[in-house]
Amino acid sequence: MRAAEIRELTTPPVVVEVEDAGTITIEAVALNPLDIAVGNGLFYGGHPPLPYSPGCEAAGRDESGALVYLFGAGYGIAKSGFLVERIAVPADLPLRLPDGVDPALAAAAGIAGVAGWVPVAWRAQVIPADRVLVLGARGAVGQIAMQAARLLGAAKVVGAGRSRSGDIVSLDEIGDAFGEEGFTVCIDPLWGEPVARVLAHAAPGARIVHVGQSAGAEAPLRSADVRGKELLIRGHSNFAMSKEERDRAYLELLDHLVAGRIALDIERYPLDRVAEAWERQRSGPGAKVVVSV
Repeated sequence: MRAAEIRELTTPPVVVEVEDAGTITIEAVALNPLDIAVGNGLFYGGHPPLPYSPGCEAAGRDESGALVYLFGAGYGIAKSGFLVERIAVPADLPLRLPDGVDPALAAAAGIAGVAGWVPVAWRAQVIPADRVLVLGARGAVGQIAMQAARLLGAAKVVGAGRSRSGDIVSLDEIGDAFGEEGFTVCIDPLWGEPVARVLAHAAPGARIVHVGQSAGAEAPLRSADVRGKELLIRGHSNFAMSKEERDRAYLELLDHLVAGRIALDIERYPLDRVAEAWERQRSGPGAKVVVSV
């Protein structure tokens, strides 16, 4: 059978022939910043022994033909991942999905989707009175977070990026976007200097949910902003959730995606173009990159 393998760190995966030892037939694998970090040797948790197949999440079919979602147990991080045509996994790993779900959507909805949905719906518990700021709004996490806040009825939802583009404002425009009232919720996949800048525009008692550190591992927060406004800052990590919690959050979001209440841009690549898909993910595409196997 065919698989994609990382032969050397920092290089894209290549398609190779490997021994068939699987019971789950993989149909789609979503690529994530995590996969790139592991493949570049930059992930704090290390990488699987070389060569290895990347891919931390996938959708496939079990022996009954049912579509299942696969994530966890160290696949793609501590051991070879899901970018293979077939794979054997522990019996308790697959999450059975409703009939008729697009496998590419099922794969794409996982890591980034949960990281966008849970901070809004579970951690911040956005309500109609909230004014929500989403940093990193062009990325997949930001796209999901913005739509989740609107779905929950937030009074105002503003997405921010490095520069103005369409309905995305720049960091310098956040003050004008919220006026003197300020934002009551901030979903932050960036950390670093951007979150430190925007806290000046927070309302008293605002809830900040920190999701990622793509702009830096440290943030120079001012005491006047945090203490003076009595801000509530809490973190969110998909990996800190139990499997039961992740599965529940994933299925909540998937239901919204299938029903069209939330949309997710997907760029699809066949396995033969996996190196191109890898480079596309490395460039930070905004859309979810999915490899069809």
